[in-house]
Amino acid sequence: MTDFSEKNFFDGEDFGDSPFKALLPKYYPADYQEYIRQETELLKAKVSGAKIILEAGVGIGRLIPELALMVGEFVGVDNAQRMLDESKKIAEQLSNVRIENVNLKELSKFFSEKYFDFSLCVWNTLGNVKDEVAVLKELAKVTKDSIFITTYLKGTLEKRKNWYKTVGINIRNIDEENEIFYSESGLKSKSFSPEDMQKLANASNLQIVESKIINNVMLWTELRTF
Repeated sequence: MTDFSEKNFFDGEDFGDSPFKALLPKYYPADYQEYIRQETELLKAKVSGAKIILEAGVGIGRLIPELALMVGEFVGVDNAQRMLDESKKIAEQLSNVRIENVNLKELSKFFSEKYFDFSLCVWNTLGNVKDEVAVLKELAKVTKDSIFITTYLKGTLEKRKNWYKTVGINIRNIDEENEIFYSESGLKSKSFSPEDMQKLANASNLQIVESKIINNVMLWTELRTF
């Protein structure tokens, strides 16, 4: 979460004091709940036994209890205060979890080269930033092995409309041709095809190790440096 408009959204401007349903899977439509389940199982299989992992865009810390006990250290970064506050509450319960206020375009200023075994940038975090290539390049600098990405899948416009309606996000405008949603608070949320991700990988000097669709709503991509 890196830009002012994004911070407005992730600091809860669209939700106020009500539950932040957009980051609480129990409120999701069934197809997105199943995506979350499958993604979590994939990540567990990939990162188990790692010395240290990064979640770029840790949000409310949903993955902390799922993954932290399987790795040596879990580092979560965000720069929306509401997200940091929520994830720190969960981090307090686990001695091997650190939460830091870091802009995703400045990861290499805070962490040394190849500091993390694996990096996670999931639940469309990449689709919410202004410059995907800049973020991917930063992730590549600080990651030794794989970077795991999940993004909204192009071609699922109606499912996304239902998702936003279900979790109570106020949509100001939809660019239906490019499948980009704009929330009232200013969030610009993009979607990607496998071909889009290949172009981003090429521009970031990364190679795609694995690409697959999760439950017909999200695109999973595993990237590595050459």
